[in-house]
Amino acid sequence: MQALVPKLRAILPDLRVLFPTRALAVLLIIGFADLISTAVLHQMGLIQEMNPVMRVFIERSEWLFVLVKGATLVGSWYVLARYAKTNLDFVRKACWIGSGVYVWVWITWFMAAAAKG
Repeated sequence: MQALVPKLRAILPDLRVLFPTRALAVLLIIGFADLISTAVLHQMGLIQEMNPVMRVFIERSEWLFVLVKGATLVGSWYVLARYAKTNLDFVRKACWIGSGVYVWVWITWFMAAAAKG
């Protein structure tokens, strides 16, 4: 097993380059989990998109929604990963706060939709 680690490090990119802080990885995991669950549940007719901006896209096509939301997440990752080279502490805090707000909004909208029946 120990011999495998150096070989993997030579093949795989350094994750610190892609994710200079764990907080950025957490934010993206939350975002992509939301993207997938929203697209699948909407396609099954179990939910409606509560975000008025994204609702426009998902009502046309779940695939269009996935494309737009995915591009938003990738664009956000790119900007935050680059800015982390300048101000890692700010990016870390912004990602943790963003993750908390994201989960809070998601739960609030989920509960509001469940209450509507």
